[in-house]
Amino acid sequence: MATVLAMTAPTAPTLDVEALRAAPESTFALAAVLTEDVEWIEVDQRTQPRSPAVLHGREAVLEMIADAESRGITSRVTDGFAAGDRAALTVTCSYAGGGQVLCNALLDLRDGNIVRWFGVQAWDD
Repeated sequence: MATVLAMTAPTAPTLDVEALRAAPESTFALAAVLTEDVEWIEVDQRTQPRSPAVLHGREAVLEMIADAESRGITSRVTDGFAAGDRAALTVTCSYAGGGQVLCNALLDLRDGNIVRWFGVQAWDD
């Protein structure tokens, strides 16, 4: 009788989307999964696709997040999925006055952390 060995492929860690969704402060949870060399690209109706906002490095992204929070903007990961080294998230940002911004982002991951964020925003006028 022949013995059959089951082989399993090693799995790389991926982004824990459920942890981001469940976090009471999505911005802190998101900050924890940024690589030092992250590239953050955002396109919105104000910047137009031909000239997106681009940030390089974890510190620059954290400064942008801190600035948004200082203006009373709260952010929450509302949906998403991850598979291997790719992910997609929907983030809803709310202003104290009631306006909202919706961001859908495609992510490149390295060891379960965000190395590239490409987001498209829609603003509630």
